[in-house]
Amino acid sequence: MIPNRDLYGMPRSIRTLPSAGIPVKPKVPAIVIFVNGFRLAFPVENVIREIRRDDQVVSYDINDYWGDIDDKFQTRLGDQFSFYADGDAPAITAKNALGFEARKQHGRKAGFSLISQINQINRSPIKDRAGRKMIWGENGDLDLYDPKTIPIDIVCHSMGFAYALGIAEVLYESGYNPERIYALAPENPGAGSIPGFVSESAQYGSGPDDPWYQQDWIAPQERIPGVDANIYIPPSVPKGPYASHSVANYGWIFNIRKGIRGYVKPRGVN
Repeated sequence: MIPNRDLYGMPRSIRTLPSAGIPVKPKVPAIVIFVNGFRLAFPVENVIREIRRDDQVVSYDINDYWGDIDDKFQTRLGDQFSFYADGDAPAITAKNALGFEARKQHGRKAGFSLISQINQINRSPIKDRAGRKMIWGENGDLDLYDPKTIPIDIVCHSMGFAYALGIAEVLYESGYNPERIYALAPENPGAGSIPGFVSESAQYGSGPDDPWYQQDWIAPQERIPGVDANIYIPPSVPKGPYASHSVANYGWIFNIRKGIRGYVKPRGVN
């Protein structure tokens, strides 16, 4: 089957009534999943977290990682529902292929967790709308739609990049619709690549023309293979070994105007 096509070969977002031949564009909800990166901790605490991790996706920012960046993305994209995955890992996994692959495998587990949550909502015997929203909040409306038609966007930061690729792989292999990837200061960006089934992608971070003291020293940046666009931190934004990496400094993304590379497009009608 052609990716993102239904049994009739039509794009998933468009259905044709067989009797009338009239294209119909149902209003399908969209999901955005935020994948955080490394979380500061004492060395022993970080290792313990790794041992105990369950790679479960949740419906709120349990680690208080994103500040208002997640709100800005969700508002601009127009995605109705949000989920969160924890891409944190010990620092020893950074800047090496083995660590990248390990985080990607953890991301695959999170992909299955997301699918499970979507289907749990969709198949729940609880039909009362108020009751559903008490359990899942606004996610309670997901039961109104075929889960595999729902576009899914992924926003990741730092170590969350490898994790995000694992999530995207599992979603696609399971017949779901991972549509966009937005990578903020990705860690070891050259170790992965944007899958061909992703329709839109962008990488944001420090640029090759930034002087050494304005570069991202936590996650040195290079181009992600296959990414649609590289967008560099503008001169008006604080830069430095830490500032160029900090997720809190990436609000500038939403000052990019329509028609310019890296503009985060509102979804509109799916």
